[in-house]
Amino acid sequence: MLSSIRIGLFAIFIPLLCAPFLTFGQNRPAPLPPLDSLELSEMHQIAGELSATAAMIKGQFSTLEERANELALSMENQFALAKLDSTSSKTLLDSLSKASKSAKSQSKKLTKLRERSDKAAELSNGISMMDSLNTRKNLPKAWQQVVQLHDELYPPVPSEKTDSTVVAAKTPKPKKEKKEKAGPTEESTNNAPSSVTNNPQPIPTSQPTNPPKKFAAYSPAADVMLTPPNPPCLVASTSRDEFSGEVSKEMTRGELFRFTNPALRAYLQGKTHVICEASIASTGPNATLLLTFTINDPNARKAFGRLDKNSVATLKFIDGSTFMLQNAVPDDGVFNPETGATIFRAQYPVPSDTLKKMRRTELDKLRIAWSNGYDDYEVQQVDLLMRQVECLFK
Repeated sequence: MLSSIRIGLFAIFIPLLCAPFLTFGQNRPAPLPPLDSLELSEMHQIAGELSATAAMIKGQFSTLEERANELALSMENQFALAKLDSTSSKTLLDSLSKASKSAKSQSKKLTKLRERSDKAAELSNGISMMDSLNTRKNLPKAWQQVVQLHDELYPPVPSEKTDSTVVAAKTPKPKKEKKEKAGPTEESTNNAPSSVTNNPQPIPTSQPTNPPKKFAAYSPAADVMLTPPNPPCLVASTSRDEFSGEVSKEMTRGELFRFTNPALRAYLQGKTHVICEASIASTGPNATLLLTFTINDPNARKAFGRLDKNSVATLKFIDGSTFMLQNAVPDDGVFNPETGATIFRAQYPVPSDTLKKMRRTELDKLRIAWSNGYDDYEVQQVDLLMRQVECLFK
């Protein structure tokens, strides 16, 4: 029985493990050029190529997920049958239990990767419909998502390391041999006088001046055009409570996202419909998410309503996890007659588990519950809350 089960496992594992290495080594997206120097049509062309790669990766992960689910189900069934067989040894049962858990873990991992590939394909495909500003904001985000998924599917690290080590080991040898043989004859016969040719001492000193050059492999993470350095921590205010002695801090607001409904673009004439700014405030170990919505619409109160107390904000992170926060202070909005905009403010206390998630994971989407319904928004500054939480609690 043990031998037949092992044969079945190998028959399922082999196509699953070999699939990622078939066709994707040459399809890794090229590094993005500086976007400020490109026209909108050129950026859309890059987005189209990125969308095609994302679609291929999505198809591969869908296939792998299906195979992993079949493998997990097969391993679970074999383990159940082995437990019912009175002749099964403890060693066999332990082996099948570990294999079943491993198959389930692999299935969950591929399901998450497939979900990430769905989002990456949707984002890269939608860039071709965006204006210049949103294209420049979302193209690096889509590129990073597709590259990360591609590297999950086809890891490039082992081959790059082996190639670089082989080149580093072989290139210095022929250069040293050529210098040792050709150095004394050429320099002594062409440039040096007779008194110098009898003295070979200057020749060894010239050899180390031109050591073989070593070039580091290109890393997108080290490219400041793709991953610019984090801005400095900017604290808007700091105070100390006279009774408890706890220090209260509030970070300077930063733009989290901006959104314009396509149906309103002609009416707004270039203005952005909704702009959301976010900041994190802390008092001791407690944190609060402060959101400020600027809505360029004189009828915003009629369209959106108000932000009620205990209304929910749902945070969806880039790994697919979601957390819900409740507004602590109701707000009816304040209309500015000079700008024609209405400003709403909300305060969402952040539990400790959500705070840990904010500190480690980028924010992907935000759902805000208004009194007239809810709206979903795509976050552009995905690492804004990460940086603010790190500044407050480092």
